[in-house]
Amino acid sequence: MVNLDRVQPAMKHLPPNLQPWVVSTAKLILPVWLRQRCGITEIEERNIERFIQINQQFQAGKVRYLLAFRHPTIDDQFALFHLFAKATSHATKQMGIKLERPIHSYYVYDRGIPLWAGNLATWFYPRTGGISINRGKLDRQALRTLRQTMVDGDFPLAISPEGDANNHNERVNRLEPGAAQIGFWTVEELAKADRQEQVMILPVGLQYEYLGNPWPNIDRFLMDLECECGVDKAPLRSPTMTERYQRLRDFGNYLIDYTGDFYQRFYRDHMPEPKPDSEHSETIGDRLEQLLDTILRIAESHFKIKPNGSFIERCRRLEAAGWEQIFRNDIPDPKSRAPLEQGLADRLAKEANSSLSHMRIAEGLAAITGDYVVNHLSASRFVDILQLIWRGIRSAKGKSFGRAPYLGKRKCTISIGEPLVVNDYYREYSSSRAGAKTAIADLTNNLQTAMEHLIFPSCLA
Repeated sequence: MVNLDRVQPAMKHLPPNLQPWVVSTAKLILPVWLRQRCGITEIEERNIERFIQINQQFQAGKVRYLLAFRHPTIDDQFALFHLFAKATSHATKQMGIKLERPIHSYYVYDRGIPLWAGNLATWFYPRTGGISINRGKLDRQALRTLRQTMVDGDFPLAISPEGDANNHNERVNRLEPGAAQIGFWTVEELAKADRQEQVMILPVGLQYEYLGNPWPNIDRFLMDLECECGVDKAPLRSPTMTERYQRLRDFGNYLIDYTGDFYQRFYRDHMPEPKPDSEHSETIGDRLEQLLDTILRIAESHFKIKPNGSFIERCRRLEAAGWEQIFRNDIPDPKSRAPLEQGLADRLAKEANSSLSHMRIAEGLAAITGDYVVNHLSASRFVDILQLIWRGIRSAKGKSFGRAPYLGKRKCTISIGEPLVVNDYYREYSSSRAGAKTAIADLTNNLQTAMEHLIFPSCLA
C-alpha cells in the first residue's frame, strides 16, 4: 500500500495493455477466486440471451455498445468476468449459437484503487483491459482513451454509472452523466467516419444474497461492532427481526450521538448553532444529514473548498484536493529533494490525508439511513449497512478498508436489461447546447430507471 502520509509522485494514467495470456490465466483461476476469496458459490444469469444477441451484433459490425453495470460491491468485477468468460460460453452452447470469437470487455476503474489494492492490481488491471480514470478531476487522457475504445476497440466497454461502489444491493445511487456522454461522443465519431453502427447502452444488474442461514454470523458481526465502539449490551440470542432491527437502530443512534458529541467538543467552530429544544429533529435522517454536513465542512475548510453540491460530489472534490497535495505534479523526482523540502512536502501530505479522514468517517456514517433496512428486513440489507459502518469505524481508527469479515456463502445474480439506443436521443443532443444537456439528462434518467428495474427483493428468510 502507498503511504499517504508521505508525499508521492504524480499518479500517471494507466492505459490498457490487454494481454490474452493474462486473461486466459485469469479465466482458469476465476472459479476458485470466486469461491475462496469472494465467498460466491452460486451465480445465476437472467435474460442472458440479450447479452448474447448484442455481442453477435457487435461482432457483426452492426453495434458499438457500452455495458453499464450496477456497482454494489468490490466483487462486481469478478462477477462480470464470469459473465464474459464462463456464462456466455455455456449459454451459447445450450442455444446452439457460435460467436465469431471469444468475448471480453475493456473496463473503467478508479485510479485510486491500486493505492490500497497494491502492486498486483497496478499490474493486473491494464493487462485485462482496465482503463484508469482519476474521478476527482477532468482526466482528459482517460476520456480520450475511452472514446477511442468505444469507437475502435476489439471489445465493448464496461463502466459503472454510479461512479463508485455504493454498497447497497437494493438501491441505485443517482447516476453520473458520464455513460450517456460517452455514448453521444461515440455516435459523433462514427458519423464523422461515415460508419453506420448503432450505439447502445446495455444495463446490467448485479445483486448478492446469502445462502443458508447467515443470521448468527450477522448478529455476531453487529455485536463485534458494538464492542469496538464501547457499547455494552446483552448478547443477541435468537432475536426476533423486530428486536434485531431495534438493536441496529439503537447502534446507529449511538454512533450519530457519539460522533456528534466528539465533533461538538473538538471542532466547535464548524458546528451549527444549537436549535431550541422545541425545534430538535426526531428523525435519524435529519440528525445524520446535519452531522455529515458538519464533518465535510471541516475537511473543506482545510482545502478552502466551498460546501456546494451533493454529498457524493463534495466527497469527490475533497478527494481530488487531497490527492493534489499528496501526489505532487510539481515534484517530478522524489529522490532529488533536499531534506527540508522532503520534510515540508511530507507534512503537507500528512495534513491532507488527515483532513481526508474526516470525509471517510462521513462516508461510513452515511450508511445509517432510516428506511433502507426497515422497509425490507432481509439479511442482505442488514449486511449492507453493517459493512458500511465497519468501513467508517476502520477509517476512524486510521486503517484501510480491505475486505469485510466473512459472513457466509453468497449467491450472485446477474440481470441483463433491455439496451438503450443512444442514436434515438442524438437529434436533440446535436440541436443545441441546451438540447445536449436535455438529451444527456433524459438518457441518464432512463438508464437509472432501467437499472432500478433490475433490482429484485432479497429473501426475507
